[in-house]
Amino acid sequence: MSLPSEITRRSLLVLVACTACQMGAGLFYATQALSADVINELGWTRAQWSSALVPMLFVSSIAQAFVGAACVRFGVRPVITCAVLLLGAASTVLANVHSLWQLHVAMLLVALANAGIGDVSVGAVVTRWFDRARGIALGFATVGSNLGAVIFVQALAGLSAEGSWREASLQVGLGGVAVILPFALFVIRDPGPGEGPAPDEPIAPTLEPSSSLREILRKPAFWIFFLTVFGYALAQLGIINHLRLHLEDLGYSTREAQDTLSLAIGAGIAAKLGAGVIALSLTPRVALAANTLLLAGSFALIPYADDARVLGLFGVVFGVAVAARDVLVPLLLARIFGTRDFAKIFGLVMLAYAPGGALGPLALGALHDTVGSYAGGFALVGGILLLAAIGQLRLRESPAA
Repeated sequence: MSLPSEITRRSLLVLVACTACQMGAGLFYATQALSADVINELGWTRAQWSSALVPMLFVSSIAQAFVGAACVRFGVRPVITCAVLLLGAASTVLANVHSLWQLHVAMLLVALANAGIGDVSVGAVVTRWFDRARGIALGFATVGSNLGAVIFVQALAGLSAEGSWREASLQVGLGGVAVILPFALFVIRDPGPGEGPAPDEPIAPTLEPSSSLREILRKPAFWIFFLTVFGYALAQLGIINHLRLHLEDLGYSTREAQDTLSLAIGAGIAAKLGAGVIALSLTPRVALAANTLLLAGSFALIPYADDARVLGLFGVVFGVAVAARDVLVPLLLARIFGTRDFAKIFGLVMLAYAPGGALGPLALGALHDTVGSYAGGFALVGGILLLAAIGQLRLRESPAA
């Protein structure tokens, strides 16, 4: 069986650049791994630490709604390049945080950077370069955020153990920018004439008329995707923000808690690489619903994480399910809405990340501060994910959905 004509040296080089640029998104995971260090030094409560995520997620979600349009108007290269430079600025500010408003500024810079190198921009590039191999290409590109997170978290843990967390934050952040920036400046780009999928090879609609905002919002499929992103954000940001704190409450050491976060992130690498292949067998709709149920199941495990075996299982299940979303959501979105309006619709769907991502950490933090337990919050997140999975099974893989 011959390879699709879209698989060329140029397309693969761009795909590698997408992966490298997505590594920058891993810096956010690393900043959350510093939670206990920052709280202990500055005397903040857990809710105060989590409060920085509210404006961050709001800005990130709003920004992603405009990233697609910016990539069309200015090109993907300047958008992603600016985002990478913002990562350096964020690391510099974080290393000099002494008050809560400074933490908010650092997280806002991270938000703008993540929007520019996130799923919308990189997903749009991959969608334009690949068609038949789209699922596998999306997995390869988005695995960059997991690779970056593993590298950044481990680097921060090692450097902060030997010295100050402030110095570690600055060294890791600026070092990461130095590695990623050349890919953004010189390699990543949209396909030119004669590049990308051949006209006779489409497996998803590409020439459908452009939809208006009103038409998009009237489709039930849009709101199912919106609930899906909301639920995943609720789960992902809630756990990232509170996992280390929860595990230390259970008696685990700081290193053991950081290793669990690294395990979850590392498991996502295999999940992203395999999600596109699995979707070819199950169809993207069934694959996404099964993955959402898997994530809901992980929240039934975490209350029993005082058993190290359960904790390890949670780390793998949670990491796989969260990471696979980055492949399965855009893959199914392109199947249902087509590729013409992909960036616009995906940007609108990602608006759900703000309320979901803000509510997760705040609710878990507030519940713990009030009742001394995360159990009720974990149950709430699992229930919302279950509703999202039911909606996903009702989707039809056609542009009329």
